[in-house]
Amino acid sequence: MPVATVATMVDVLSGLKNQLGGDDPSLGPICTRVMLRTGVDLRAPRPDQVSDPAPVGKVVAALSEMGFPL
Repeated sequence: MPVATVATMVDVLSGLKNQLGGDDPSLGPICTRVMLRTGVDLRAPRPDQVSDPAPVGKVVAALSEMGFPL
């Protein structure tokens, strides 16, 4: 189920967790792939990345390509 508004990394992580349905073991590999593709650590993003639209957009695009559209 897509998130209504994805404006921050908190929204992205929340939307991803909702899509995984509580399958926390899957979160680690997905976060690693996102970090390698975008340079953003979803679990602990740098303060300048939290609400910057450019990295948020990169992460949303990467997740979409991986099969997790938000």
